[in-house]
Amino acid sequence: MNRRSRTRFKTDLTVNVTCSDLPGGSTKARLANLSVHGLSLILDKKMHIGSMVRVEWGSDAFVGEVVYCQTHGKEILVGLKVEDSVYETAKKYANQ
Repeated sequence: MNRRSRTRFKTDLTVNVTCSDLPGGSTKARLANLSVHGLSLILDKKMHIGSMVRVEWGSDAFVGEVVYCQTHGKEILVGLKVEDSVYETAKKYANQ
């Protein structure tokens, strides 16, 4: 059962992720989906719950807090809660 009250837009964008949890401080990841106040990333490194993360792609960038980090096959699925609304950005990428 999906308890989300807002649409989640699926994507497959390559993004740059910056966080102190990461070796070297940054890595590439796939942006799996986004919604009004959240992002899901797929990457190959674990992150700590509560860590602050900066996600950048193109001219868009958001800062969020890691709210979950779980195994997704051979990769890691990381969920971020962001304060700034990403809804307009989500719609833009969903329509491409």
